[in-house]
Amino acid sequence: LKGFFLAILLPSGVPGITSVPVCQPLSCIIDDLQRSGPSQNRVTYNWSAVSGATEYKVFYTRLSDGAVSALYTTTATSYVSPVLSPGAYRFHFAAVCENESLSYIADDIIIN
Repeated sequence: LKGFFLAILLPSGVPGITSVPVCQPLSCIIDDLQRSGPSQNRVTYNWSAVSGATEYKVFYTRLSDGAVSALYTTTATSYVSPVLSPGAYRFHFAAVCENESLSYIADDIIIN
């Protein structure tokens, strides 16, 4: 918001309040996820390296029953799924950077 200013006035002596938290934009997010496939019941993802990322985390959920895969951790900027049974899946990706919470992005696919 251009020109937006927020002032919070606190009475003195409010217990537990030492400062007003500052909102910081998340900088550790995969922002160019690209998918190829599915092909032969596999899907391949690629993304650009995220500045400051030390690794990436990937997992998927089978949407029909909510089953969740094991968490896959890699330093590469690509991921190839295992062979998947027919159905709908949601893949989740996050970059891991020092001092930042994980922010997952997701992509839904259908395997026929």
